[in-house]
Amino acid sequence: MGAFINMAGFATTTAIRLIAASEGWAPGEVSILVIDAGVAAGFFWLGISTIRFWPIWAAGFAVADLFMSIFGALLPRVPLFAYHTGLGIYAYLALGALALGTFRLPANAEPYIRNGSRRLWVQHLKETN
Repeated sequence: MGAFINMAGFATTTAIRLIAASEGWAPGEVSILVIDAGVAAGFFWLGISTIRFWPIWAAGFAVADLFMSIFGALLPRVPLFAYHTGLGIYAYLALGALALGTFRLPANAEPYIRNGSRRLWVQHLKETN
């Protein structure tokens, strides 16, 4: 699900920037802010519905990405290169959190841990008690 959130955000942002090439690169562009807010909300939802740690980190990086966009619009003297470099850094950090969370899972993990669902974890706790 986390990879889907990343890919959906990437694809939607790329489509918006190709359609409106003159406006999609400006700091604080409303359509890009809405996409970034959706990505942050998606990772937040994933963070509260799973037992994994990485969605919380990815949500934090997505929120930092939102702040980068907002402050890029509020501070017009920020060079466009610095703005886009900052956005890229936070995107790669979110992907890094996804990779770390994926590789950290042991191969012989129990099914409820492998699934990662908080609901299955609570069900397992009820069954064992």
